[in-house]
Amino acid sequence: MVFEFFSANKEFLVFIIILTIFLYIKRKNLEVQGKFPFFYILMYKTKLGLGKMDLWSKKHPKVFLFLSYLSIFIGVIGLFFSLWFMVYQLGFIVEYDLKEGGGLVLPIKTESGSIAGIPVVAPPFFEWFIALMILVIVHEFAHGVIAERFKIKIKSSGFAFMGLIAPLLPAAFVEPDEKYLKKAKWWQQIAVFGAGSTSNFIFGGLFLLIFFFVANPFMYETTQLESISFTSVMNESSLKNYGIESGEIIALNYEPISNFDFIVGNGMGPGMSDLIIIPDFYNFTKNQTILLTINTNNLVSIYEIQTFQLEEYGNKSMIGISGFQPNLETKDDYLYLGGFPKFFQGLIFWIALLNIGIGLMNLLPIWITDGGQIAKTLLANFIRNEKIVISILNWISLLSLIMIIFIMFPALLKSFVALF
Repeated sequence: MVFEFFSANKEFLVFIIILTIFLYIKRKNLEVQGKFPFFYILMYKTKLGLGKMDLWSKKHPKVFLFLSYLSIFIGVIGLFFSLWFMVYQLGFIVEYDLKEGGGLVLPIKTESGSIAGIPVVAPPFFEWFIALMILVIVHEFAHGVIAERFKIKIKSSGFAFMGLIAPLLPAAFVEPDEKYLKKAKWWQQIAVFGAGSTSNFIFGGLFLLIFFFVANPFMYETTQLESISFTSVMNESSLKNYGIESGEIIALNYEPISNFDFIVGNGMGPGMSDLIIIPDFYNFTKNQTILLTINTNNLVSIYEIQTFQLEEYGNKSMIGISGFQPNLETKDDYLYLGGFPKFFQGLIFWIALLNIGIGLMNLLPIWITDGGQIAKTLLANFIRNEKIVISILNWISLLSLIMIIFIMFPALLKSFVALF
């Protein structure tokens, strides 16, 4: 089991090892925040990009003034929206009695699809790494440019690494001079804090358009679906009568899978890197007899099965298999592209998703987030007593963290609701 885990996650593990060695060599240049070795942040300070931030702010003052106003609007609205969205997710979990909640987005594949009980959405390593680098650079550069636009001096920039024993998650940061920041008007401070998520939303929306209008058409033009692998069979499925638990679907009612229209997306469920949707698989009628040609352990056979319905799935007719993975092949005319079309589609998808998702999470009012700084600035504008401001922020942050925990562990939420 240990060997299988290392084999499935070798790229990420090699990355962690190289990163750990690099940080050990550069340890004299690191600043540690939090409690090492548990839940800490390593900050590697540089002057990287500071000149560009200052140059851009002076070269395009009107553009960045507009972005400042937009950042104020999105920062404040996003703060309240992120709280509402968390409450909505909690209500959704309770209403539909979900067993799994939100999870982590890390390129870590596990047999259970979770780490310490927390679901993990596992994107491919290289797509995750490239998307994350774009995200953090865009986020922090926006902070720096807007700060320079309002003459708030930036002391340093650099890379940060969030860790739990080993450094796991790379990030970036800019460090404004606190003296200059405190002298700035309250709305200018909010503009600086909100600029990161605002830029992420802009980039996320842009890459979402690229995903739908460039990446998807490009992939469907250059690739074709050869078969569909599945890894799970429901107890109600007729396939259980044949002792089949997994396999590769080659044909449906004698028609090759390659002849069907299909949609390939990047799966959001735990452990799912791809999601395959064939419209014909969702148009079955009750007790319909179908023939599936399946390859199991290099043995190809035709199986006669009947569809069934379950109330918890809205009484939709189904064949009772899941864990689909598309097996795509490049069309003959595009063999020189290899696996690039699928890689490109996945990369654009993760760039869009991570920019929008992390941009929204960063607006939650928690101590260490931009949303927490926006909340603190807003409170300080109406409440002059700093101790009261800090006390209110602490309670809001604690409430936000509790909601995050409940979303990650629905069983805890269910137990909490049962008390009332």
